[in-house]
Amino acid sequence: MRRYHQPAEVELDGQGFPARFRAWGRTYVVVEEAEPYWEEMLPWWEGENAGKSVEELRVRHFHVRAHGRQRSAVVELVQRGGMWFVEGVED
Repeated sequence: MRRYHQPAEVELDGQGFPARFRAWGRTYVVVEEAEPYWEEMLPWWEGENAGKSVEELRVRHFHVRAHGRQRSAVVELVQRGGMWFVEGVED
């Protein structure tokens, strides 16, 4: 998997899972979950995280199969503190 940290705009479905996203100026449609979704917490004891809320410390990971206009791929979408990123792409 190629690693990135590309900001993304993500639209969620009715259950709170990614349905489509926009990154690199292109729109991709999520067609299926490639792996189960999981969460982790950033280390609250580290200086940069001191005083942050639980939601700000939560990191949500989604591995999804997405179709774009020219290609399809398994994509790792990550939500951190309300912001979304494409963290990895596997063709």
